[in-house]
Amino acid sequence: MRLHRTLVAGLVALLAAGGLTATTSAAAPEATHGGFAWSAAKAPFQLSFTQHHQPLIGQAAGTATGPGNRLSYLLADGSTHRVTDLLAEQRIPGGSRYQVATDEAARTAQVDVTRTPRGLRVAWTLTPDTGVTQVYEALTGNTTEHFLGGGASSLFVDLKGKVVFNKAMFTGASTLGKCNQSGAASPFFLSSQGYGVYPDTTATGRIAFPGAAEPFLTCDTSPPLCPVTLGVPDRTQLCFKDNKLAYEIYAGSPEHVSAQYFAKVGLPVLPPVRQFASIKWRDKILSQNEVIEDMVELQKAGVPLDTIWIDNPWEQGPEGTPVGTACIGALKFDSRQFPDPQGMIDTLHAHGVHLGVWVAPFLAKTAGGKPCPHDYPEGSFVVSDKNTWDIDLTNPVARAHYQAKLESVFRMGVDFVKGDRGDENDLELATFQGGPGTLVHNRYPQLYAETVANALHNVHGDDYTMLFRSGYPGMSTVLRGFWQADADMSFDGLRLTTRRAINSWGAGHPVQGSDTGGYRKVASDSPSPTLFTRWAQLSAVSPVFEVGGPGRNATPWVYDPATVDRFRKSTILHYELFPYLYEEAKRASRTGTPINRPMGFQYPGDEEAWKADQQFMIGSDLLAAPVTADRAEADGAAGLPTPVDVYLPPGRWIDLYAGKVVEGGRHVVRDSTLDDFPLYLRAGSAVAFNFRSPELFEQAWGLNDQDRKDRAGWLVSPDASVCADSPSGGKLTTWRFGRTLTMTVTGAPAETELLIPSVPAGARVLIDGRPAEQSTIEQLRAKPTGWTMTTGEFPGLAVKLKPRHGFSTVTVYQ
Repeated sequence: MRLHRTLVAGLVALLAAGGLTATTSAAAPEATHGGFAWSAAKAPFQLSFTQHHQPLIGQAAGTATGPGNRLSYLLADGSTHRVTDLLAEQRIPGGSRYQVATDEAARTAQVDVTRTPRGLRVAWTLTPDTGVTQVYEALTGNTTEHFLGGGASSLFVDLKGKVVFNKAMFTGASTLGKCNQSGAASPFFLSSQGYGVYPDTTATGRIAFPGAAEPFLTCDTSPPLCPVTLGVPDRTQLCFKDNKLAYEIYAGSPEHVSAQYFAKVGLPVLPPVRQFASIKWRDKILSQNEVIEDMVELQKAGVPLDTIWIDNPWEQGPEGTPVGTACIGALKFDSRQFPDPQGMIDTLHAHGVHLGVWVAPFLAKTAGGKPCPHDYPEGSFVVSDKNTWDIDLTNPVARAHYQAKLESVFRMGVDFVKGDRGDENDLELATFQGGPGTLVHNRYPQLYAETVANALHNVHGDDYTMLFRSGYPGMSTVLRGFWQADADMSFDGLRLTTRRAINSWGAGHPVQGSDTGGYRKVASDSPSPTLFTRWAQLSAVSPVFEVGGPGRNATPWVYDPATVDRFRKSTILHYELFPYLYEEAKRASRTGTPINRPMGFQYPGDEEAWKADQQFMIGSDLLAAPVTADRAEADGAAGLPTPVDVYLPPGRWIDLYAGKVVEGGRHVVRDSTLDDFPLYLRAGSAVAFNFRSPELFEQAWGLNDQDRKDRAGWLVSPDASVCADSPSGGKLTTWRFGRTLTMTVTGAPAETELLIPSVPAGARVLIDGRPAEQSTIEQLRAKPTGWTMTTGEFPGLAVKLKPRHGFSTVTVYQ
């Protein structure tokens, strides 16, 4: 043994003399669990990671210290230091522990590398850790990589060459401040080269990707930002305001990496069905009559409506102040605006409409120049803003008091919450009962959402819905809905919102939507009819459809009849898509896979897909490209179509509005009138789809029908060979042989409809083995089964079925 140690020591000295470093490798059989392994260079200490013997990622090279370098740290006195050489190694359960020197004689580092069911975990701490205020890590990377993640940014989808601000600080999708920050932040990112990294921290900080050279687009730099070094092409830089750091490494496709991330932070919750139904609000409600007016006018216009929420202000204000001067946090209806709130709620419920309210996690100190009283016990607040008391939600007493006040409102029948704020006040310098603001700031949105959700659950069980705008990893286990708030009423605001919608999944919010038409007015008559129409088309293909604001979108029935009709059709398209969206939400709740997916997520090896940040996949089978170009405004006003550049990945795609097949693997320019937009079905696929037009059944769909147990539909590619599920439609199985398409439904409801777009004239159809003659729509409506050719919004061959015992089969000869 002594001779062996002598030989090893001599080998290390020989390697060092030749300018090389010796490595130690976790080579035991369990070290390659999942194909993962690692090695550690000794002098200087440096980790490298592999999967199936192929390089995956590692700590970046170099021996410099400070921002942009590996295993470095900052002290309170402003000096930077780094981890240096390996001192000792030992086996620990699941991996290795490395004791490493630093360039401070009195401080050492401990670096643990362990296997997890998800991949690898690296955790390093300093002993002692006193005086350490920031930690830096640098991982290998290059400027050919593309990245997704980083939270719900509105500025970019591909993080290549970008800097991400890891701090839940909100900025609207607005020209008033295009800040490189988000109220729904996340340090998680994945690479087009087959790996992902999740820094497991709530600390505020920043991440800079290889080649990052853009300015620090942040709204506020006080307190100072966590520093990174710009223009470095060979590394991804991590900086966090903490005295320790842990991060996990995953490998595989974007879908697999995403699944491992959500296995760590918690899978997204599956919301109730009505989370996908339409929601209405106004920026200001002056009286309860306006709440009833919203319901009456939308129902009169034939627009589905499930929930109305009353936005701020609605709470009791000080005596002697004007109506609408709310003491935020009072959590009592203002008797001047709402003389009979219970009667208002009961009236809505009698017409099948739910009621929600706006809430925030703070109390206003004054309103209308008069003080707002409160009944919170001493020690319930932290100081962050001179105009508000922020509730210390790490204080169990304060949190319980806030929750009890919420429950008193919910017991009136309020079963929806718009959870605003929680990401607006900078809490980094505050001191919480539960720890320093640098570590609590990013936790705060989840504490807020948990408190509201607990109150709703205590009153309504699982029958409640919600929308929040803030978030951080882990909030996915609580939050049922998320919205892209405070966008400009402009096509620029629509573009920013589209990016934020595409990015929301990385922060754990797959069920998301936006204020249809925008929020910040850019003109007295905003939003314009064209903008409102184009925004409604985005909302149609988003999991959440909500409309409201301070402009004409607060009362959409005031638009011209054509615009109102287009808005109605977009709302109905959203309801038609419900079964497909809900199936994708179920998938998200099992795996974390997003509903609205970045093109690079679905096609990571396709360079063109990474450039397409104004289009997205809905699940794996639908592709949408909302019309967001500035020229759309003039085109719409002139009655002209707007050309949209759409990138179609390789394969064949069916243009649903045109009813024709388009070859992919290229860009196409699609002219889009105000009555349509680029929406494609992937050839060879089938999706659940509840058709409302044309109406083929004697009993029409109810206005707010969403998940009927007696009726379902399917949208089927003419060359599909698939098995697909629907919430209430059972299972569809299809196969194509030559020019023959056979479709079988099992477990289907008594009324089932199929639509096959792009079927040529002269097709022949068998229903349950018997030839069926083509009918007109009017004729088919009077028959129990049959088929017709439609020329409406989605032209194609429509089949009406009455499955016996849930089973029916259709054969189409094309």
